[in-house]
Order: sequence, then structure tokens, then C-alpha cells
Amino acid sequence: MSTEDRNMAGLAGAGQVMTQAPPRNIRRLKYIEAFSAVIMTGSISAAARQLNMSQPAVSQLISNLEKSVGVALFVRRNGAIFPTQRAEALHDDARDLLALIDRIEMHLKPRNDKLLSQIRISATMSFLTEILPLLLGELHRHHPTGSFAVSSNAVDGMTNAVAEGHVDFAFHTRPLEHANIVNLLQCEVPQVCIMRADHPLAQFERIQLSQINGHDVIWPSRRDPYFQYYRDLFRRHRLNCRTALQSPFANFSIRMTEVLNALSFNNALMASIICQTNSNMVWRPVEGIDARTKFYLSFPEVLSGTETQLLMQTCFASVISDALAELEWLQDPA
Repeated sequence: MSTEDRNMAGLAGAGQVMTQAPPRNIRRLKYIEAFSAVIMTGSISAAARQLNMSQPAVSQLISNLEKSVGVALFVRRNGAIFPTQRAEALHDDARDLLALIDRIEMHLKPRNDKLLSQIRISATMSFLTEILPLLLGELHRHHPTGSFAVSSNAVDGMTNAVAEGHVDFAFHTRPLEHANIVNLLQCEVPQVCIMRADHPLAQFERIQLSQINGHDVIWPSRRDPYFQYYRDLFRRHRLNCRTALQSPFANFSIRMTEVLNALSFNNALMASIICQTNSNMVWRPVEGIDARTKFYLSFPEVLSGTETQLLMQTCFASVISDALAELEWLQDPA
């Protein structure tokens, strides 16, 4: 046997050994993908379709993985497959690892046609409480195998989180100022007055600024840009109103109008969504209040134009469509 033949034989022998040894290096990812897919879908055949592999190939990956770790990860019974407690415990780590790999691939070689397996979202507290549940429901409908991580940050923390790669998408009423962050304006709505349905001013379709005089009001916090706006507006028009509450949270302020029977001034999108689910509360436009609130979707440049970014944008537009339709008449005061 020649030297070349002996070398080839040695490589072939090494290849045979490798098939028996635990999966190593990058090959481990196929085993983890198969493991996670079987748990998520509940069957070998469904996992094979999701991974675009043959059913025997997925079954072999699971079998080899169980041999390499030395414990059973699944129980086969009556043609079905069920994860063991050990497999359930490992699944979160496997899912997080695959999500991290997706994100690394996105940074190294952006793909417009691949959805992130885990989408990390940051939003203001009011957005998170009132709008995000609707948004996550719509996202899940279009991306049922995806998982979501949610956090709430102030604008500075949100900017850092997106810029440093800890958050994929952020919703805020101000653009996040950073060179590597894309800010897309999603909608712009007026500020309106929210009140109880039995409040004396609720009988009017539109309220004059002078009619607010003498009523209890709910103010934003002093750090909110609208605090200065409304304080100056009330001073110019000599409106004497008692402060019933001061709060930095838009949704909390709106909902407290019912409890305190006070007037709250806030953005029409949040007001519309809350009042649609609470018949005891209504909102009215106010002649003389010209402030408007902008809602932004922010994300790192690497996600711009990807399927994930387009999905976020589409789903957000879908969940606010009814509220925006209710506001259309505001564009024509006549």
C-alpha cells in the first residue's frame, strides 16, 4: 500500500471514529437545532419539515445526541415522542443559544429573508402595558415559532440597549439619537382630553380651552416635555385648575381619570385604545391644544430591511389601525 493510500485509509478510519464520538465544534449546532425543533413542534416529522430535512435524518440526530450525552431526552410512546424532564430543562438554554447564533449571523451576513428566532423588544411602560400585548399577539400569529423578550427603559437606557445590541427593536415617542440606530416614524397623533363619560364636558364633541377652567386635572411629571407645554398654555389662558394627580405614566394617568373624575391630557392613540375597552371613559379634542405625539420604531442598522423589521412594522400598523381610523375625523375640524 502506498503512502497516499495509507493516509487515505487513516482519514477514513478517523471519519468512522467521528461518527461514534460526541458531535464537536460547529457540527453540534445541527444536533441542537434538531433537539429544539422536536420539542417546539412535538414530533420528528414536523421538526423535519421545519428544518427542511428528511425524517430519518432528524431521528438519527436525536438518537446520536442521546448517545453522546448518555441520557434519554425523549420518550417514544405509541408513535409519538415526548421530552423528558431533562430535555425540558435544557430547552431554554438551547433556544437562547440558537437565538444568539441567529443574531451573530445577522451581524456577519444580514439576511432579509430570515426571521429572528427570538425578538427582543424595549418600550416605554405605557406602551408596554397597553399596546405591546396587542402587538405580541399579532407577531405570534405571523411568527408562531418565535419567542419574545420584553423590557422597559427610559430613553437613555433604551438608546444604549439598542446601540449595544441588547435590544432588537424599541418603541418610544422620541427618536433614539445614535449614529447606528434607525428611527422610523410610525404615526403622529394629537393630544386630547380624557375624562369620565359622565363628566360635564363629555357632552361636547369638541372642548374649548376656556371650558377646562375650574376642573381637576392630571398632570404629567415635571421631566415630561408636555409638563412645560401645558403649564405655559394654562398660564397664558389664565386657567385655574386643581392638580388631582401627577404621573409620568400615560396609561396610568388616563385610567385614573375614571377614579378621580379629573381631566387627563394625553396622546390620542393611547386614549383611543383605552377608551375602546372602557365605556366609562371618553376622549375629546380641545380647541387650542396643538401638541402632537410621535411614535417611533427604532432598531440597529443591521436589521434595516430584514423580514423581522418589516414584520414588526406591519404588525404595529395592524394593531393600531382601528384606533387611527377613529382619529381620522380630527383631521377635518368642520
